[in-house]
Amino acid sequence: MGFFGNIARALGFETEEEQVKSKRIKKSEPKATFNLKKDKIERPDKIDGIKVIYVEKIEDAKKALQIFKNDEPVLVNVEYSDDKSRALGFIEGAIEMSNGSMSVIEENRLLILLPEGVEIE
Repeated sequence: MGFFGNIARALGFETEEEQVKSKRIKKSEPKATFNLKKDKIERPDKIDGIKVIYVEKIEDAKKALQIFKNDEPVLVNVEYSDDKSRALGFIEGAIEMSNGSMSVIEENRLLILLPEGVEIE
């Protein structure tokens, strides 16, 4: 496009080639398809057969420890906890008393409680 083409564009005129390009661009623009109400993410109850407990209050931590006492591993999500440090302290104390172990999967968010004699690979 030369000098006259630049003047024509400055005056608001487009060549046929530019019109075709702009139509192609307009047709290929992506549209948002994610809708928070429609695509609401749900919390799973089990992951690979291991029960998941979402600790929001200290009672939820007690529920996780009840499962742990039955010699079952438990995933504990403390992301939504009102008082994370209190819930973690409560869980750590119970684990220590039972000779079990606790592994952090995601810091300040996800833990796995393992009864005595159970290991993860």
